[in-house]
Amino acid sequence: MSAAAPSTERRPARRPRDFVLLRLLPHESPVHRLWAGTKLLIVLGLGIMLSLRPTWPALGAAAAVVAVGIAAARVPAGAVPRLPRWVWVLVLADAVLTMRSGTPPLVHLGSVDISIGALGDWALLVGLAVVILAAALLVGWTTPLGDVAPALARLAAPLRALRLPVDEWVVAVGLAIRSLPLLVEEIRTLLAVSRLRRPTTQVPMGWRRRLGTAVRDVEGLLSTAVVVALRRARDLADAIEARGGLGAPVTPSATPGAADGFVLAGVAAVIVAVLVL
Repeated sequence: MSAAAPSTERRPARRPRDFVLLRLLPHESPVHRLWAGTKLLIVLGLGIMLSLRPTWPALGAAAAVVAVGIAAARVPAGAVPRLPRWVWVLVLADAVLTMRSGTPPLVHLGSVDISIGALGDWALLVGLAVVILAAALLVGWTTPLGDVAPALARLAAPLRALRLPVDEWVVAVGLAIRSLPLLVEEIRTLLAVSRLRRPTTQVPMGWRRRLGTAVRDVEGLLSTAVVVALRRARDLADAIEARGGLGAPVTPSATPGAADGFVLAGVAAVIVAVLVL
């Protein structure tokens, strides 16, 4: 019997997961029903707690609060955005450089000193960033974009007594939040066009030439992104002017309920316990 010929078919490349921000999960949950201002206050409180007490117990408490929120919101694994590989490369490179510092305790491996203390500080800072990012993503997964500006208007209402431009701040934040997904989509389109413009045949080149080509590509993408952002900003300004300006200030519509009070009290108790103990 003759041996079967090896298959020459190539498997289709797996399509990378899109990096999507501020996408509302289309289902109901206790976290979805909370007032937007409650979730903003929780994220603000966790950020202040981690800023005042950047320790492992504080990180564990904040991670527990965020984990409970993610479980209550029934966030699927597919909603978590997949970061590009270069982000992980930079994180690992930062860890390697951190280990070369002189923070005790040190571990001697031959002629190389590895700083365990600096590596622990690096892990703590990375954990703080991950927890705050997860809390912000949880707000985006469970809060419609249109509810953020009215919540900010209600939360910042006491500042009007100081004659601060609260309405202008709220409108600016609302416009920025609504424009962020559009900016991400424009950048994704630019990246797709850049991939299509690459030559189909790869010419062998040295590492210096490849590095120079990569730098020029990044420079061109950044320049194009700035031009696109300015054009979108001009179109938005023209549309606002055509409608007669920003219009009336944002008026709060939704109000917090009993569930918001219980959740805020529980999270406040955790924050006070971490700061006091």
